[in-house]
Amino acid sequence: MGKNNNNIIIGALIAVIAVMGIAFAAFSANLTINGTATIASTWNVTFTKGTCTATSKDSAAPSSGTVAVSGTTATITANMSSPGDVLTCTIIAKNEGTLAAKRSNFVMSSALASATNYKVDLSPTGEGTTLKAKAGTVEGGQETLTVKITYNNVTAKPSAAETFKATATYVQDLPA
Repeated sequence: MGKNNNNIIIGALIAVIAVMGIAFAAFSANLTINGTATIASTWNVTFTKGTCTATSKDSAAPSSGTVAVSGTTATITANMSSPGDVLTCTIIAKNEGTLAAKRSNFVMSSALASATNYKVDLSPTGEGTTLKAKAGTVEGGQETLTVKITYNNVTAKPSAAETFKATATYVQDLPA
């Protein structure tokens, strides 16, 4: 081999090293991404109203009740007059937000003072159906929840009104 061939080989090796250096520099550069995200959705599931109807045995002093709603809690005051009387309260839950919602539970969140004198049934319980999101002028979905209170004590009339709270929990309904 001649001196020219050695120079060509050395030149080729220098060129390969230079290409490798440039490639390494290109792949080791830092990539920085800066940005901002904005979420325009709203979460707003609340009880909008509640009403109570009593079935009473004593027409002179009938049972009655009221329901006050705040958020997803209903405070019910039951004024029962006779054993066997029933107070049925309906509560409307409405989705005013832009995210679909689903009820995960509906429970009594505070006990009655005389719990043994009353039977309380909540309906529906457990996981609920999807409440559609509000979209522009289209109303969001709603559902009706029912609280049924029966005075069970068969030997004595109630001495005072009982107050308790029923609470529903809603979660975002994520598409499958």
